[in-house]
Amino acid sequence: MYATLAQLAFFLGVAAYLGATVLSFAHLVRRTPPSRPAAWLLAAGGACHLGFLLFASLLARVCPVESVHVALSAAILVTIAAYLAARARFRLDAVGAFVAPIALAFLLGTRIVGLDVEAPVRIPAALLTLHVAANLIGDALFLLASVTAGLYLYAERQLKHKRSRAIAGRLPPLDALDRAVHRFLLVGFPLLTLGIVSGTAWAHKLEAGTASEVLRAALGYLSWAVFAGVLLLRAGAGWRGRRAAVGTLLGFGVSVLVVVVYLLREGRPPS
Repeated sequence: MYATLAQLAFFLGVAAYLGATVLSFAHLVRRTPPSRPAAWLLAAGGACHLGFLLFASLLARVCPVESVHVALSAAILVTIAAYLAARARFRLDAVGAFVAPIALAFLLGTRIVGLDVEAPVRIPAALLTLHVAANLIGDALFLLASVTAGLYLYAERQLKHKRSRAIAGRLPPLDALDRAVHRFLLVGFPLLTLGIVSGTAWAHKLEAGTASEVLRAALGYLSWAVFAGVLLLRAGAGWRGRRAAVGTLLGFGVSVLVVVVYLLREGRPPS
């Protein structure tokens, strides 16, 4: 039963994400009106994605919190929810053209890779839940901030050189993009701080000290410092627009390296 439900949720999710991607790109490149059906399909795809994770976890008898692949998919689901909540307020329809294909890639990746988990670790359930939730929501907001920052830089360049007005005309105003980036960072930064603090306590309990774990921790602290710098410079030195967007992309790039180091460690055979 769970296998059938997981298959159904997977294929419906793929179809919904594909539809959302097509409609979002049509809005971006063909000057169609903002597409509510694209947002509805993205929400439906997220619901099917969540259903697939739940049914697949029950089928494999895997605790979702302990699977890094499920955790990454959960971050995308939070990204979708945050995007849909901010879409109308900041006129971010164009961002859907990037969120939908990313969500599709993670859904396909979870199906291909599977739901394997690490060996059990002696971590209090409350600390584990706090750490995972803070990182998932924080990373989701930083992903949205980085996509929006990338759109800001693209739109600014197009307007500066008066190129590709067909696409640039469908993007939100630069001020709206800049404010959206700042809001995503403001909400995500405390969660990143909480994730780092709980992760430090986690590492202490495990007495971790391998090279990959040290590198991952160092990159985590570096990403925190970059995001903190962007927020402080915006408040104290008036950093806005291009400089804030570049700083946001830099911080998110470091965050991606944290995940890459973790996945590379997961892929190594046990010693």
